[in-house]
Amino acid sequence: MQLSINRRKFLKALGLTTAATALAGPLRTFGQGTIKLGVITGLETVFGEGTRNTALLATDEINRAGGVLGRQLEVIVGDVKTELDGTLSRTVFQDLGSRTDAIVGLYRSESVLALLPDIPRLKKPYIITGATSLATDRVVTDYDNFKYVFRGSIVNTYSLVVDLLRFMGDYAYELAEKGVLPNRRVVMINEDLSSGNLFMSLIGPRLGELGFEIINQFRLAVGTRDLAPVLTQIAGTRAGIGVTFFSDPGLGTSFPSTWTQTKTKIAPFGINAPLQADSVVEQLKGAATGYVIADFSADAPMTDRTRPFFKSYQDRFKIRPVYTAGTTYDAIYMLAEALKAAGSTEADKVVAALEKVSIVGVGGPLSFYSRADYDRAERERVKIETKAGELTLPNTISAGITNLSLFNPHDIRYGLKRGDKFPYDGVRPIHSQIQAKDGALDRQLLYPGEFSDKPSDPISLYQLPPHMR
Repeated sequence: MQLSINRRKFLKALGLTTAATALAGPLRTFGQGTIKLGVITGLETVFGEGTRNTALLATDEINRAGGVLGRQLEVIVGDVKTELDGTLSRTVFQDLGSRTDAIVGLYRSESVLALLPDIPRLKKPYIITGATSLATDRVVTDYDNFKYVFRGSIVNTYSLVVDLLRFMGDYAYELAEKGVLPNRRVVMINEDLSSGNLFMSLIGPRLGELGFEIINQFRLAVGTRDLAPVLTQIAGTRAGIGVTFFSDPGLGTSFPSTWTQTKTKIAPFGINAPLQADSVVEQLKGAATGYVIADFSADAPMTDRTRPFFKSYQDRFKIRPVYTAGTTYDAIYMLAEALKAAGSTEADKVVAALEKVSIVGVGGPLSFYSRADYDRAERERVKIETKAGELTLPNTISAGITNLSLFNPHDIRYGLKRGDKFPYDGVRPIHSQIQAKDGALDRQLLYPGEFSDKPSDPISLYQLPPHMR
């Protein structure tokens, strides 16, 4: 009995908990024959909560349908707080690797970087469900050691850049052409972290190719409290557009708050992950109105599974799912299909099955890029067409400590082309604007236009921020 208590204390210190105690609710017990899925995530963030919530939602659905290989799925959650402590992330990952059959989770690339040495050592199938860079980049150069890792998040960093370029070239450019936006002068604003800096270094020159004029870049240190001086500088640039990248909750909320308070006349577009959560937007009391964000969790007809997932999630958890909720939900289902195809939990067999898995998820038709996809794309340049012009891009680009590839093996397939049964041949983020409708929070889906409320004229759905009207 004493040993059991000590182990419980040890796991609590590591931030580990079982699915039965991860959420308030009735205790669920499993037999010795359960298939154990590890979920590594930071429960002190809305993205961590979303990851845990849908791991439980998906496994409950699968278990009610009979489980996998005649066995029930059991979730073991490893809490890494805010995902900013690499040592904690690595410790929890090691423990989950020793006790589970497969692992999903993490939304910060810094955390993924910390656990790279353990992926080849643990040899457990692992699907990243949020972080957009690192780990899968090594599948090309060191397959035997890194074949175990996949990226099930909506896109990798490079395809995220391409997606925002497509939005800017198709949508923001036309807003400027129609005179809705004052000009095509752009300031880039991001948190001073590796993912944000990398993103801006890639997108800046290519925005120039689409006819936008890059005026300046502002890197904001995490923890900065007073953004008024920065917004004053931004106002002085006379730019009409702000392209942003925020994943940090502090900067992600203080930027729109200060932007509204100072009435800085830029129209913001881009990445602001905290604003995907309704609770965060509501706390801002209208300060984010007019902000257009790349959203990865859309209550839209992406597939016939998207809206039923939204309803199930909101019915159970009483909140709107953030992007890690959708990606984790899909990752669990992809794992389940791979386990069935493998007929076993043996790691190498599951990996081989994941490489071939193809299902319809909430984000679109889901499959992973293969080495053959990568080789073909390396021989051909990738063409991106927008209303502002065409971009011709290499498949692989250098990005400091790593290389990034659009067609990167073991990354989820991004919807570059039109599909047969679905609008696109892979997953597509959507771009939605935070609006106030009748005094209440509203999210207006703008792009891709076919998912919007007005497919024939999605440009007309955009509303200038209140202090720019």
